[in-house]
Amino acid sequence: MSKELLASKVVVTEEEPRVRQILGVPTNVFGMIGVTEKGPVGELTRTTSFDEWVDIYGGAIADGDAYHAVQGFFDNGGQVLDFVRTVHYTDVDTPSTATSATAEVTIQTTAGGATQGSVLGSIAAPFELANGDTLLITTDLGGPDTATFSATAASVTGSQTETFALADSQTLILEVDNGSPQTVTFLTAEFVAIGAATAAEVAAVINAKATGVSATVSAGAVVITSDTLGTDSDLDGFAGTAVSTLGFNGQSDTGTGNVADIDVVTAAEVKTIVEAAASGVTVSDESGQIRITRDTAGASYFVQVDASSTADDEMGLDNATHSGTSGAAVDTLKILGKYPGTYAHDLTIKISRATSLVASEFNLTVLDSGIVVEVYPNLTMDTTADRYVETIVNDEDTGSHFIEAEDLGAAGTAEQRRPSGGDTSPTYSPVTHGPLAGGNDGLASIDDNDFLGSSAGPTGLRVLDQSLDLALLAIPDRPTNAVHNGMITYCEDTRDGTVFAVLDPPAGQSKTGIITYVETTASLLNLSEYGAIYWPQVKVLNPSEAVFGTDDTIVVPPSGHIAGVFARTDGSREGGVYLQPAGVERGILRGVVGFENDDVKQESCRDLVYPKRINPLTTGPGLPLFIDGSRTLKGNGNFPSVAERRGVIYIEVSARLGTEFARHSNNDANLRARVDRALTAFLLIQFRNGAFRGDSPSNSFFVDVGEGLNPASSVFAGKLIARIGLATQKPAEYIILRFSQDTRELEEEIAAATA
Repeated sequence: MSKELLASKVVVTEEEPRVRQILGVPTNVFGMIGVTEKGPVGELTRTTSFDEWVDIYGGAIADGDAYHAVQGFFDNGGQVLDFVRTVHYTDVDTPSTATSATAEVTIQTTAGGATQGSVLGSIAAPFELANGDTLLITTDLGGPDTATFSATAASVTGSQTETFALADSQTLILEVDNGSPQTVTFLTAEFVAIGAATAAEVAAVINAKATGVSATVSAGAVVITSDTLGTDSDLDGFAGTAVSTLGFNGQSDTGTGNVADIDVVTAAEVKTIVEAAASGVTVSDESGQIRITRDTAGASYFVQVDASSTADDEMGLDNATHSGTSGAAVDTLKILGKYPGTYAHDLTIKISRATSLVASEFNLTVLDSGIVVEVYPNLTMDTTADRYVETIVNDEDTGSHFIEAEDLGAAGTAEQRRPSGGDTSPTYSPVTHGPLAGGNDGLASIDDNDFLGSSAGPTGLRVLDQSLDLALLAIPDRPTNAVHNGMITYCEDTRDGTVFAVLDPPAGQSKTGIITYVETTASLLNLSEYGAIYWPQVKVLNPSEAVFGTDDTIVVPPSGHIAGVFARTDGSREGGVYLQPAGVERGILRGVVGFENDDVKQESCRDLVYPKRINPLTTGPGLPLFIDGSRTLKGNGNFPSVAERRGVIYIEVSARLGTEFARHSNNDANLRARVDRALTAFLLIQFRNGAFRGDSPSNSFFVDVGEGLNPASSVFAGKLIARIGLATQKPAEYIILRFSQDTRELEEEIAAATA
């Protein structure tokens, strides 16, 4: 119903909400760049569990710490990880220059006798053709030889011409294509004058009442023609009280051609016609599909259905050249590691007889260090089949986690192209191919640039540009001054202050060494509020003696564990992002069994590093291993603690997205009031969630979208300006307990004596 006030009516409308709701953004999406055993290179992959990550990126390796960081993240409460695998690039602007390589093995067909070239149709008989359709066959003998499918219909013409002196209820009896007699009865109502019936009127009645024929008019006579074209077409048995009047008495005819019915041509008919026309070929019927085979076997003998044929499409015959084979084994299938890397050097491929026992099919088994990890039964080299090897093995959702398959396009049928080991002979024996070879992890000469990457690619860190809700960042495999400074620049500048960096200490740092690193080597002290550094590296249980030796523990960077603590704290309650992710309750480090440097357990050591804004990881008698600091790198900014800065990031990003509704609206007092209400309502919720240190909203935050900030000059410049002040929570970094002698009783006695 129109809401225009034209006719009298009741109009119902819904008003725009007076207060726009601002929804909070995620704060726990963790981004990491790292070195892994396998996985896609230079691609962003989001995972939500450690097991899911391991399925894609593999196990622990000696050359990288990403595995331990990811495990630490999820063990400590992390939920969402955006991960990018990096390798060495000869040019970080160009992803194709990655020096990693994919391992592979090429599998050949089974050696045997020479085979014949053949072309197989994809459509089963019978075939619906037209009179004069052709198949043109070319072989190495020459050609093309033309096989023509011809068919004409039986047709009779009455010996009498119009007008016809018919009477009511007279009949014409006829037999069509050797079927049962049909009777056509002529009725007075069907004619203008039945005693002077025209040929057209008679033809119309026949067409309405007889099946399998059509009646037409020729020179005043009625012509009856069978609908069937071919030798099965037949008209005879004319009788009835009107037969003489129409001139059909004693008439009959039979169709001609080389097929019984051109609309339902059989495979046997195709065989007869093609073999009679084309030399050097044999036609066979394979479940109704036509196969045209060159009589002579060998690689130099071929058969082709010419593209100028008119019956090829109806039979599903392609126009490619189909050559035989010499019988020597040829390359047919390449198996590649799913991802670049030497991990695939442990993979072998077993080809065995198909479970289905179909001659053109085979089973493919993937083994990792001799252990079966995947089995794909009843595959085929037939590109049109549902179980085509590339379709099954390479499927993005249900395909292999270890390999990819590449059909090398060898000549021959699907059975001839079947990889070695899949035969169905009585002497059948499976064949193991491999191991895969030629893989490269791409770690030689890897440097800072490979981690920082380039937006041109993108590569490295800049692949994370695709993560729109990224909140945390770590690069545990490269704790260098260049990478640390690059991370801070990315968080504060590239991502416009929406991401927080968790910096790892370089390995082997003493208390004085880490201070020198922060103050001088990397110049991190007071650099930015958008990052924090933690010390020392941590000990975790050794996940693999084969990789790391027999020690019970190994030393790894702590950033993954710390980011997990961040995420755990964020999710602990509404407003968890405003809580400092530190201390003996919230800062517990799960999965950590010790520290690289035990000096950090001493208060005197922490007295040195904490003033340099280095957050120590420590423990004490009866205490867990925990994060004992909540400082960002910068102490003289607006929000110098981790929870303050991350909380303000959350508020800023949420407010930015939540006021998008105002863009391109009329910039007047009404719009500014709507923006004010939206921001105030959102900040009230944050106040209740513990974001601010004030005991009331009025002394916790303010929102100003008034005319003082929005004079006419700003309005005319297309600007709407809002000023927001936040009284953020400050951490209790020092707990001071003052003890004294209890002298209250003595003081009371003195006071009484002197009263």
